[in-house]
Amino acid sequence: MPSRRNPKQSRPSGASPSNGPGGPGAGRPVSDIERDLERFAAALKEGERADAAAREREAKQRADATRIAEEAASHERALATARRELERAVDGARAAKRAGKGTVAADQAWKVAKARVIELETGTAPAWAPKPPPAPETAGDAPAGDDAHEGDETPADDLT
Repeated sequence: MPSRRNPKQSRPSGASPSNGPGGPGAGRPVSDIERDLERFAAALKEGERADAAAREREAKQRADATRIAEEAASHERALATARRELERAVDGARAAKRAGKGTVAADQAWKVAKARVIELETGTAPAWAPKPPPAPETAGDAPAGDDAHEGDETPADDLT
């Protein structure tokens, strides 16, 4: 026997709530519970995106901190090496002055070492710093005239 408390609404023939023309549940009113569920799902997805972004930022910050620490340690090692080279250059200059020979080369080595230490400590090379030596030529940079007579040489084995 039908219940009198919840009378059924009349439906057009052939239409059911789950298979209408707009898909399942199309055309039927959305209940408060379904709206709350949708908002909750959206909030969960947004929370997951925010957590992922926070994890990514933290990983980037850790990588940056590691890189900065490695660069600082490398700089300290370079500075310590430059200071040792300066001490060697000073000792070499003193020895050259005592011997009376090689003072020009020793003074030049001291200038180079001192300029390197100042550059590492301040970040800029001093104005009086000697210019770095030019880069040595590689095999590909040799003049073309040197290659012209390569095949003219007689091998040592053929001199019998």
